[in-house]
Amino acid sequence: MNLKEFITNPIELEYFQGLLSQLNEKKEQLRIATPENDTGVYPTAIAPRELMRRELPFYSYEDIKQRYSTKEIVDCTLWLRKMHGGLGSSLDRSEYLKKYGRTTPGSKSTDLYIETKEFGDISLAEAQIIQASKKTSSFKKVVLQDLVNNDVKPILDKMWEKHSQLLNENFSRLESVVQQKLPTIKDGKLSTERLAPAGHGIFGYEVFKGPRPSGDNIVACIGNGEDLSSTPDRAIVNWMLTENIPVVMVTTTKTDRDMKGGQIALKVEGDKTYLTIVEKAQAEQAGQLDYFEKLGLREEDDDAFFNTNLVLVNFNAIDNSEIALPDLIKNQKGDFVQLEGAMGSVLLNSDRLARETGKKFVHILNVNKENRKKFFSPIKNIRDFRDLIKSSMLNNGTFHFK
Repeated sequence: MNLKEFITNPIELEYFQGLLSQLNEKKEQLRIATPENDTGVYPTAIAPRELMRRELPFYSYEDIKQRYSTKEIVDCTLWLRKMHGGLGSSLDRSEYLKKYGRTTPGSKSTDLYIETKEFGDISLAEAQIIQASKKTSSFKKVVLQDLVNNDVKPILDKMWEKHSQLLNENFSRLESVVQQKLPTIKDGKLSTERLAPAGHGIFGYEVFKGPRPSGDNIVACIGNGEDLSSTPDRAIVNWMLTENIPVVMVTTTKTDRDMKGGQIALKVEGDKTYLTIVEKAQAEQAGQLDYFEKLGLREEDDDAFFNTNLVLVNFNAIDNSEIALPDLIKNQKGDFVQLEGAMGSVLLNSDRLARETGKKFVHILNVNKENRKKFFSPIKNIRDFRDLIKSSMLNNGTFHFK
């Protein structure tokens, strides 16, 4: 198969070829350290404090808010990149969509509707457009870009046509990044019988490799399209620009609702220490699922840092940093294997390269339980959506744009 003819985007081609090159590599199984077996892999809940102090560039949002809060418009170009590609199969909404004249599901962000005073019933994706336009009261320039697949792009395009009056010199749209469905593996060979996207790692890779908007002091923010909280405030951006912070991964203190999500960890290899994420699937493969789920919730533990998939990049501080490909994830679907990569893996592998030169590329910003909904209100199931409708973000069921 000639991949160059099949994959039209050269960055996506480079990304997919990188995943494909790992297909036959044997990966070390990640095992969390226990009192009986010190593997050198320490989620923050159990990491030695001296190791944390020395090796983890960790900051508390509450401290950053206190030190870097400002009422002035931040002199930057805030590049908001919202991921709208996920179908969200755990949310059955076929009947629900008929109420809004829709028959074919798109993404969660295009298919879930809220009531607003200004615009009536609108989808969460539409709310993201309106909300982004209002961010010019906090940032000098705001650019919104949709990260989509071919099925979702026409739906977003119609929303932008509806709200074209919001566009001005301070608020603009950057052309959507369209994630292609790619070949899978069947019987050890590439096959086009089943096509599938190759994970959200492409968005973490492409943000560094692809075109950027024009403007000064560009800070990109990648967040989930259905999450109306996935946008930074002035304090975070002001801190990154002032202190020349290259990349921030936003985490939140783990609660009993977060037992299945990835946790930030430190991995010691000889005289080197690296950042990593321990995922549920890895813990399950290692026979440590119960242990993994309880970390950070036991009385003797420190806080576990739960990965939110909210990432910020300060292009003033990137310099000539080398950007790594993500580790390959083999997603078995019947007779086919989908080749995927995760956004966090792109960042942490790049951080590992930077540490070889004595630099720290990725910084962790943890938000406590009280403030988590300011930046993290994911909708993974119908319960989450109902919670959003009832939350303080919506007053009597009506959304107020922040």
